[in-house]
Amino acid sequence: MNLTIENVELWIAALGAVVGLGVWGYNKWLKLKEGGITLDEVLDAVEEAADKAEEVKEKVEEAIEETKE
Repeated sequence: MNLTIENVELWIAALGAVVGLGVWGYNKWLKLKEGGITLDEVLDAVEEAADKAEEVKEKVEEAIEETKE
């Protein structure tokens, strides 16, 4: 495993994406808990979460591949 500045930057970006997904999910959960969200918004949020999870997956996979090189 080659640990370079570029690899560290990629891992920081991947971690930022994971944290961002967590914050986004927490905010959606708070809105749902307060009753300020409709069923349509819940369904939209699920679709949006899937998109965000895919983005995080791509960033983590990129960081893993870069680390291997």
